[in-house]
Amino acid sequence: MEKKILVIVSILGGLILGVFFTGLALNMSSGNMMLKEIKSPYEFDKTVEVIQNNINAQDGWSVTGLIDQNKAVQAGGGAAIGNFKIVKYCHGKLASEMLEADNRKKIGAMMHKSFAVYEKSNGQVYISTANGAIMGKLFGGEASEIMERVALDVEAMMAFVNLKFNVF
Repeated sequence: MEKKILVIVSILGGLILGVFFTGLALNMSSGNMMLKEIKSPYEFDKTVEVIQNNINAQDGWSVTGLIDQNKAVQAGGGAAIGNFKIVKYCHGKLASEMLEADNRKKIGAMMHKSFAVYEKSNGQVYISTANGAIMGKLFGGEASEIMERVALDVEAMMAFVNLKFNVF
């Protein structure tokens, strides 16, 4: 009888510890999974230029806006943050496919797509963007299929830094 209780307690304890450590690991890595940060081989202005050119060269995609985040922050009363631009871009046909269904309209809160280009205090230039592979898996269904096509196009745009999205 004692052996049965010990086995049951051991199994339950192992299960609880497994759930706890899985949750901890997901919590610690989720920020890195959702956003990709890549070091640019170019200086700041060249990086912004290359990204815009690559977006506009990709079939169906176009730059829809360029935000100087440093100027915007200072205009709002904040302190200077250094070189920081946000490149907004869109693919009209894919956006239409995504937003035509009522159950997917809420995804519009994440549109337009964007790249953030910034210079860190060490002088290195970085690019960040949302991980399209993960985002698609979160929504599932047709949204996932559309986001997968978007992710493949984004990888092509960012081939100069070897951007590859992954689920884990």
